[in-house]
Amino acid sequence: MRFTLVASLVVFGSITVARADPAIRVAVVPGFAVNLDSARVDALGQDLAAALESELVVTAIGGLEVRRQLPAEGLPADCLTTPACVADVAKRLSATQLLFVVMVDAAGTGAVQIDSTWVDIASGKSTSRPAIDVPSVSDAKPRFAAAAHQLLPDAVVRPKPKQHDVVAGEMSATVPRHLTMPAYFSAGAAVVGLGVGIGFGLSGRSAYNTCDRSGTCDQNARDSIRGKTLLADAGFVIATAGIIATSIMFATSGSESHLVVAPTPDGIAFGAIGRF
Repeated sequence: MRFTLVASLVVFGSITVARADPAIRVAVVPGFAVNLDSARVDALGQDLAAALESELVVTAIGGLEVRRQLPAEGLPADCLTTPACVADVAKRLSATQLLFVVMVDAAGTGAVQIDSTWVDIASGKSTSRPAIDVPSVSDAKPRFAAAAHQLLPDAVVRPKPKQHDVVAGEMSATVPRHLTMPAYFSAGAAVVGLGVGIGFGLSGRSAYNTCDRSGTCDQNARDSIRGKTLLADAGFVIATAGIIATSIMFATSGSESHLVVAPTPDGIAFGAIGRF
C-alpha cells in the first residue's frame, strides 16, 4: 500500500495597505462631449475615477453614478465659472474636489482627447490639467493610471503591495535504483569472500577425507585442516556482509520526483513528499 503525503507551509511578511483618505472625495464631472454618446462618456468617466482610486489615496466617483445625481437637463455651459453651480454640483456628489472633463473625438475615429479642470471646493481654487490622449478603448485605463498623479498632484500616491511567491522551487528528476561505486566495492568483496570460502572449504574437506581414509593424521595435518576451515568461514562471513551491504545500497540508491523549495524574498515556503 502506498500513501503519499504532501505538506507545504508559507510564511509571509506583513503587507501595509493604504486606506483612502475620507477627507478627499473626488468626482469626475462630465462637461460637453464632441462625437461621443453619453454611454461612452460615462464609461470613460468611470474608468478615470477607478484609475484615480487605484493610483492615489482618494475616494473617486464617476460615470453613471455621477450622472444620476446631476440635474436631468445637464449642467449649464458656464457651470465651471459659476461658483453657485460648482457648489451645487459638489453638494449633490458629496465631493470635496471636482474634476470637470471635456471629451472630444475630433476625427470621429474613436480616438479621444480629454481636457480637465480641477476645482477645490473649500478654497475655490481651480486649475487646468494636462490633456490626456486616448487612442482607443483599450488604452483608456493605462493612460488614466499614468496621468493620475498629474490630475491630482496633491494627493498621496497609493503604495503598491509587495509581490509574494507562494512556492519557489521545481520538481526534481526521478532517479532509478542503480549500483553506486561503494556498491560495486561491496559486491566485489562479496565475490572474493565467496571464492575464498568455497576454495578453502573444498581444500579443507579434501584434506580431512584424506586423513580419514588413511587412519593416521599427525598434528600438522590436523592444524592445516583447522586453518583452512577458519579461512573458509571467514570468506563466507565476508561474502554475506558484502551481499547485505550491496543490497542495502542498491535499495536506497533511487529517489522519486519531489518538490525542491527555496526561501522566498518575503517569506519561507517548503514542501515534502513521503511514502508509508
